[in-house]
Amino acid sequence: MFGRKKEEESDPTEQTAAPATKLPRGYTPAKGAPTPRRKDVEARNRRPIVSDRSRMTKQERKAFDKEERAKSRAESNARWEREQRAMKTGDERFMPPQHAGPVRRFGRDCIDARFSPAVIFMPLALILLVAMFTQTLIGNVAFQYLVLAIYAIFILVAIYSVLMVRRVRLLTEHKFGDDKVPPRFFWQMFTRTFYPRRWRLPRPQVKRGQFPEGGSGADVREARSARRGRK
Repeated sequence: MFGRKKEEESDPTEQTAAPATKLPRGYTPAKGAPTPRRKDVEARNRRPIVSDRSRMTKQERKAFDKEERAKSRAESNARWEREQRAMKTGDERFMPPQHAGPVRRFGRDCIDARFSPAVIFMPLALILLVAMFTQTLIGNVAFQYLVLAIYAIFILVAIYSVLMVRRVRLLTEHKFGDDKVPPRFFWQMFTRTFYPRRWRLPRPQVKRGQFPEGGSGADVREARSARRGRK
């Protein structure tokens, strides 16, 4: 009995709470892991300009390649759209290399300023295609005459286009020099003569009869005289 009383008397003393320690302002209790320093986080997120793939894990290489492909695709699409706008507006700054430059611009203007009979080739080809499917209706003899007529017209317009492009090349060499004419210039101008004006790319920048400087009939005669003088 005396022992129990002694224990009961000692309990209030043991249960007396210790005075609370005053915590500093802004104190945050520990979360089980140290808060990373800002310098360490920035260093971990920073990537070199040229990543070392050999030090990457498989997942990192896969993510890096996917990001690079997406970036390359976006740049390619933006460049293509910029070039297409330049092809329609005639902006030489953003045209594709195979169409850019004053020499090609001069050749296109000479072609676009003159009517080309070769533009009738596509309608004739369409007529020939229809005739092939309706051969039984128009008869074999009529079909043969039609084919011969279309081939004859095609040969005539092809000869006219060759002569036109040769004249354009002569003017180009006379104005810019023989060494300034780019490769495949003749073929590029030749194929342009077969397209209607509204289908041509780059779009025509001159009207019919509006020849560029150095592309008139007098310039043709001067260029021929200069070529004969060199010979």
